[in-house]
Amino acid sequence: MKMQDNSIKHNISVKEVETYVQNLLETKLPATIYFHQLNHTLAVKEAAQKIAKGEKLSEKEIEILMIAALFHDVGFVESYENHEIKSQAIAVDYLTKHRYPQEDIETITRLIAVTELKKAPADAIEKVICDADMAHIGQKKYRKKAENLRKEREYFFEKKYLDLEWEKSNLDFLQSHTFYTDTAKNLFDERKAKNIKKVRERLAKQKKKEAKKIKDFSIGNNKAAQVMFKTALRNHIDLTSIADQKSNIMLSINALLLTIGMPIFASYLSDKVYLLTPSIIFMLTCIATMVFATLSTRPIKMDGETNLKKLDFGKTNLFFFGNFYKIEQEEYQSAIKKVIANSDTLDKTIINDLYFLGHALGDKFRYLRTCYNVFIIGIILSFISFAISYATYVPEVKDIIQNGIGN
Repeated sequence: MKMQDNSIKHNISVKEVETYVQNLLETKLPATIYFHQLNHTLAVKEAAQKIAKGEKLSEKEIEILMIAALFHDVGFVESYENHEIKSQAIAVDYLTKHRYPQEDIETITRLIAVTELKKAPADAIEKVICDADMAHIGQKKYRKKAENLRKEREYFFEKKYLDLEWEKSNLDFLQSHTFYTDTAKNLFDERKAKNIKKVRERLAKQKKKEAKKIKDFSIGNNKAAQVMFKTALRNHIDLTSIADQKSNIMLSINALLLTIGMPIFASYLSDKVYLLTPSIIFMLTCIATMVFATLSTRPIKMDGETNLKKLDFGKTNLFFFGNFYKIEQEEYQSAIKKVIANSDTLDKTIINDLYFLGHALGDKFRYLRTCYNVFIIGIILSFISFAISYATYVPEVKDIIQNGIGN
C-alpha cells in the first residue's frame, strides 16, 4: 500500500539532511569506522532512490527513504553496538526540530530499525531500504569494501579473523542473501554472482595454502612448537603426580578412619542400635571413597605390543612403553628409526603421545573428583544421620528438645 502524499509544510529538504549528516560523520565518526562511514551512507541513499524509482514508489516515499538512508548509520558516532537505536534518536531529534511530520518521522525510524541484519522487511518500502543497505554486495570493488568491514569488526569486536575464516563467512553470507525487490535483483544479482565466484576462488586458494602449511609443518624445525609440546608434556606429568598424591591422601585418610571407626562402632552397636544407620553410611562413604581413589591411581590397560603398520597412519605411539615392552629389540629399533626418519610420522607420534597422556589424565581427575564428592557428601550425611539418631533415641536429649519446643 502506497503512502499518501499529504505532507505538512516543513523547512527541511533531503539536501539539507545530507549536509547535516555529512558534517556529523566527518567531525564525530571515529577513525576506526572503516566501512560504515560517509561513502557507504551516500551510496545507500543513491541505491534507495534508484530502487524506489524502479519499484514505482511515490515521491513522498522516495524522500522518506532517502532521509532514512542518510540517518541509518549516524548512530556509529555514539556507539558501535545497537547503533540503529542511536541513529533513530538522532534522526528524531533533528527532524522534530525542523517540524518534519510526526507520521513520517515514525516511518523513518521504522526504516532505520529494519536495516539491522537480523530483521526482515514487512512491506515494500522496508524492502527497498534493506536492498539499498546491501547494494554493495552486488557492485564492483566488493572485496575492498569487505576488507574495510573486516578491519572495523576486528577493532570493535577485538577478534582477529584468519583469511580462511573471513572468506568462508563472506561466502556463507553472500550465498544465503537474497534481494527482496525485483529492481534490486535486476541491478545487482549479476554482479553479486561474480562476487560470489571470486570469493569462492579466494576461499579455494586459502584452503590449498592452509593445507600446504600443515603438510610442510614439522615440529622438528619449529622451535615454538617444540617449546609448547615440552611445556604441555611437563604440565601433564606434573598434574599426573598431583592426582596420584591426592588419591593416596584419600586412601590413607579413609583407611585410617575405617581402622579406628569399625572397632568403635562394633563395641557400641550391641547396646546402642540407633547408631547402626550413621555407622553404615560412614563406612560405605569410606569404602566408596577408597574405591574411586584406587581407580584414579590404577594403571591403564597395556598390551605391550602394537601393530607397526599403524605407524604410517599416526594411529600408535612407540614413545609409550605400554605399546612396545613385548616387542623384540631389533624390531623396535627399526620401527623407531622409521618414525624419526619421517617428519610427518614423527609429528603424529609426538602429538599422539600428548593426546593419550591427556586422555589418561582426564580419567584420573574424573575419578578423583568423584572420590572427593563422595567423601564430602558421605561425611555430611553421616553427621546428619548421627545427629538425628542421637536426638531421636537418647531419652535425655529427646526430653530437652521437647521441653525446649514446648516452652
